[in-house]
Amino acid sequence: MISFGARRMHPAIAPMIERNAFIGGCDGVAVTKSAELIDADPMGTIPHALVLVVGDTVEALKAFNEIVDQKVRRVALIDTLQDEKFEAIRVAEALGRDLFAVRLDTPSSRRGDFLRILQEVRWELDLRGHEHVRILVSGGIDEYEILRLNEVVDGYGVGTSIANAPVFNFALDIVEIEGRPFAKRGKWSGAKQVYRCRACGAPIVLPAARAPGACPCGGERHATLTPLLDRGRLMRDLPPPRTVRDHVLDQLRRVSLDTLRRSGLRADF
Repeated sequence: MISFGARRMHPAIAPMIERNAFIGGCDGVAVTKSAELIDADPMGTIPHALVLVVGDTVEALKAFNEIVDQKVRRVALIDTLQDEKFEAIRVAEALGRDLFAVRLDTPSSRRGDFLRILQEVRWELDLRGHEHVRILVSGGIDEYEILRLNEVVDGYGVGTSIANAPVFNFALDIVEIEGRPFAKRGKWSGAKQVYRCRACGAPIVLPAARAPGACPCGGERHATLTPLLDRGRLMRDLPPPRTVRDHVLDQLRRVSLDTLRRSGLRADF
């Protein structure tokens, strides 16, 4: 589970970035306007500010539990004032089965090995019968940290690493004029179609009029590019974000993170 928070972005930019993050596989978003775009409730937890104002983690959690609608999951932020292990025990004993998760917002400036801290918290919770309490983390989390922490963490709050991810460079070029193949130097002329194998997922780029044939693996290839506009006229309705997300996740299940990092369909035609 990955929820996405764009707390430091311009309010006009954050909703679209969060919408795209949800389509890309994140389970939820933090900004209210972003949640409206994906037809879902926003996700979030108790902030450090609440704990600091109240002066105690458990008392802040109790106040939250008393006032906030019960449909909102109770997630205790446990690294504001005291050691995470002892704060985790305190909030779990205070709320019992009503506590959904604890969150550690531990950036790189925090002393200690983050994974070892999380393992310690998990051990202490389980030892006391709080196996139901999940562990969420945030604070400078990226894809490499997620792979390292997955053995003990149930969910992540990710912001900067999604919004400022490495870019995929591409350009839009004229490759055909009035049906005649024509392009500038360095670009392959003519309209094209991208086919993907339904079995292995391998892509191939061919001239638009050429039949793709079968994939070497024996699977059937299907066209991935479908017209959206034709001379200013909308050709089809856009699917809702949740439908697009399901399609994206289905494709991502076929490949590993390392494969995605090393490969990619070239877009310099």
